[in-house]
Amino acid sequence: MFTLRTMYGREELVACILKKKVEDENLAIYSVIMMPNVKNYLLVESDNETTLKRAIIDIPYVRKTNITVGNVSQEELKSLLKVEPMMQKLDVGTVVEIKNGYLKGNRARVVRVNPTKEEVTVEVLDAAVKIPITIKAESVKIIE
Repeated sequence: MFTLRTMYGREELVACILKKKVEDENLAIYSVIMMPNVKNYLLVESDNETTLKRAIIDIPYVRKTNITVGNVSQEELKSLLKVEPMMQKLDVGTVVEIKNGYLKGNRARVVRVNPTKEEVTVEVLDAAVKIPITIKAESVKIIE
């Protein structure tokens, strides 16, 4: 098992390019794992480091000097791959940071949670007028 460092936000693109190369060139790479909780890294299962280096030689967005060799136990993989839904963590009154959209970077307080649509209604804390805004739960990060 090898750890491969990528540029931020390019994990999925690198995994797709790697998959295509493995199919075209018949390389001995058995799996590529994108971890939802860990950014910038992919876990790649391969026979040896040389095979992996041949696969990533011309793939952009890969840090070619940061290939880490090591065995990963099943317990470590389970803890990395376990994803907790955001809706279970959000409650009314929780302070969050908005991650995207025109209010990106602003702090807000959760006013209402809609678990069926996976949406939250928030009020921006720094705004002069408190207007409730409904956004997707994946667009917020819990601060407090």
